[in-house]
Amino acid sequence: MPAHTLVLKDCNAFLADKGFLPRVGIAVRNGKIIRIGKDIRHPKGAQIVDAKGACVTPGLIDGHTHLGMSEVGDADYNEATDPVTPYLRVADAINPLNPDFRLSLANGITTVMVCPGSANVFGGLLVIMKTRGRRLRNMLLQDPAGMKMALGQNPKRGYGGKGKLPASRMGSAYLARNTFAKAKEYRKKRAKRGDKKASRDLGMEHILGLLDGKYPARWHCHRADDIMTAVQIAEEFGFDVCIDHATESYLVASELADRDVPCFVGPSFGIPGKNEVVYKGFTTARKLREAGVRFAIITDHGVEPCWFLPVAAGLAARQGLAADDALRAITSWPAEIMGIDKRVGKLAPGCDADIVIWDRSPLQLGKPEAVYVNGAIVTEKELNTPFPVREI
Repeated sequence: MPAHTLVLKDCNAFLADKGFLPRVGIAVRNGKIIRIGKDIRHPKGAQIVDAKGACVTPGLIDGHTHLGMSEVGDADYNEATDPVTPYLRVADAINPLNPDFRLSLANGITTVMVCPGSANVFGGLLVIMKTRGRRLRNMLLQDPAGMKMALGQNPKRGYGGKGKLPASRMGSAYLARNTFAKAKEYRKKRAKRGDKKASRDLGMEHILGLLDGKYPARWHCHRADDIMTAVQIAEEFGFDVCIDHATESYLVASELADRDVPCFVGPSFGIPGKNEVVYKGFTTARKLREAGVRFAIITDHGVEPCWFLPVAAGLAARQGLAADDALRAITSWPAEIMGIDKRVGKLAPGCDADIVIWDRSPLQLGKPEAVYVNGAIVTEKELNTPFPVREI
């Protein structure tokens, strides 16, 4: 099969390491970027697209969502029957035909992390996936990509009223420590008995994957004290942690920077719905940047729409974050933190050709004029044609 070559010419292209470069071309072959530069030659028969000096970025990345997990009146975010559910896999609850995927794609978001909710201290395994497709297995980039965990108000208000642990922050921390201790004991027992004789515990095996460094804990924390509890437990048991939401992370930014603990900041819109998010706002990103903390900006889709992602980055820029850094916070930085930057998040040779042509900067309410995923343009028909009604 002959190679398919696409050349986007006259781009004002955003490169992760250099910022915007005007009047450059981007060459794509078989879904991968092969070259970016001023004078790009193209073979006969190549498809040529004139960007006419427009703003061109990588496809945007939202590093914390619940995309595809909620229908009208039917949400699958939380298995709210037990505060410790590490055996769950979020991939079993994602509906790739959910129209929110198309809305995200139409607004330039091409990659997302999808995770369970935050009702449980251990919520289960999460995935990283593209937003284009109809079959989940063809959309996945990483599965599993992390273990969802939670501290703060959500677990204790979810179970304290039922007379169960955790009814307090102490209870949540205990459940985390106790579960990690059980996982280590499970490992010893299996090693002693031999795999063939020991019964399997999927939850313990998922936690051992975390302890063995196969993926990080993505820990839901808002308050500064909860953030430091998560960091301390991670240090005690020796696993990698990312702080999700990170509302008060700026209060402990120096500690996070010293330990190289990254933060996924957001959602930052709206009136606070609980006391631990009273201090949320769009200055957090700038303060983390000044302190040297690696971070990304997120929407927590299901709380805020995923397609508000560039708006959140734009508001962070208005509050003092450099504009180029605001774009990095929704492209290359989440990709680097999640370990997928060799495929997405950058306009660079070897990366997937997930490319967006905008009518103006996405930080300025820009609208996508064209969206490419793996070098193939997303058509209006694809975005607007309803999926077939399910047969009963």
